[in-house]
Amino acid sequence: MISKVFEPDSIAVIGASSNREKWGHRILDNIISGGYAGVVYPVNPNKDEVLGMRCYPSVLNLPHRVDLGIIAVPAGSVPAVLEECGRKGTRGVVIVSAGFGEVGNTELEDRVRDIARDYEMRMIGPNTFGFINTHLHLNASIIPEMPEKGGISFVTQSGTFGLALVDWAASQQMGLHLVVGVGNKADVDDSDILAYMSADRHTKMIMMYIEGIERGRRFIDVASRIRKPIIALKTGRSQAGSKAALSHTGSLAGADRIYDGAFKQAGVIRAGTLEELFDSALALSISPPAGDGIGIISNGGGASILAADLCEDLGLHLPDLSERTVRMLTGVLSAIATPANPLDTAGNGSYEMFKAVTDIMLSDRSINALLVIYVHAEMVDPCLPAEAVIDAREGYDKPVITSWIGGTSIEAAVKLLEKNRIPNYPLPERAVVALNNLVRHKRILQKR
Repeated sequence: MISKVFEPDSIAVIGASSNREKWGHRILDNIISGGYAGVVYPVNPNKDEVLGMRCYPSVLNLPHRVDLGIIAVPAGSVPAVLEECGRKGTRGVVIVSAGFGEVGNTELEDRVRDIARDYEMRMIGPNTFGFINTHLHLNASIIPEMPEKGGISFVTQSGTFGLALVDWAASQQMGLHLVVGVGNKADVDDSDILAYMSADRHTKMIMMYIEGIERGRRFIDVASRIRKPIIALKTGRSQAGSKAALSHTGSLAGADRIYDGAFKQAGVIRAGTLEELFDSALALSISPPAGDGIGIISNGGGASILAADLCEDLGLHLPDLSERTVRMLTGVLSAIATPANPLDTAGNGSYEMFKAVTDIMLSDRSINALLVIYVHAEMVDPCLPAEAVIDAREGYDKPVITSWIGGTSIEAAVKLLEKNRIPNYPLPERAVVALNNLVRHKRILQKR
């Protein structure tokens, strides 16, 4: 049944409005402008027409049953609207309206949940921004921009994080599939959506922003059976944060150490920051899992040392290079460069140097993933070492992550790396953290 929520053939927008400031207008406009191919019905008893479309006074007046009802009316009117949806045979609903458990009105939230269950309708929300399904060209949300199609699916209790993800994905030329705001989770919760995404062929990896989970055992059971990478940011660790979570979505945050244990048991990678969540999603969505055994290349010694230090802090192993690898590197490096891991090219950022050392390092059996760092110098075109990495990685199934460090002068090189689906980060520390989560995902898979 939940598939009819995320993959509807027909939609009723209840509370559709001609007022651009109303959510009922934004959602209807987003659905139409996004290119959704299904049937859409505006519903509002006070309007005959909205956005050039015939408007119906009630769901009961629609010519056909709809799969999905999107409800954007005042909270007090939601129970009556839900009853009409149930009587019409609507399969599922998304309640955008706020004013429920997040403001202490748990009685009203319990009432709408009971109505939905009485009619066997699946319900997302209340207090949600809606959802996006890029493969259906369906923007059933208040998010103004439709992201590019891709394999990342995102489940969030925060509407602003949904907006941030769409902006981030556009800036990284990354594609998304589903972006779902769960809101107060009165019915459909994280576990239900994870179960759906596990079977969904378009979802390649899953991101989550979590303030609280109520059905912990169900969450562990579902997540532990998913082989796709899952990375989650769980907030509300502090007393102040826990109180904020309660007022935001009515979520009980719970003891943080319990979540740590639950995530480990479920095989969910826990991100410590929003930056780590987004950075790691980039790597996990386009790179294979990484076995431990990290190689580092840089044209600047300081950057490679910084990366090596952080690898050690995170427990990542930098293996010694084989005799064959050392011999091959000696043949291409200058006399002042040492053939070791991490490898410093002694300032040489040419295409020929980066192509040769990248190929040699990837051919070493002890290297299971490679971090290539380029520190920009004015005398070198930063696109040349980028092209070298792109060319050298062909034929290898080992993850290659890059960190091009510089200002506006490296923008073309960064776009080149992104176009060729190489995760790139502006700082080596961020690259190492993302690489560490590729290794963590590999370990999770090996335990299953």
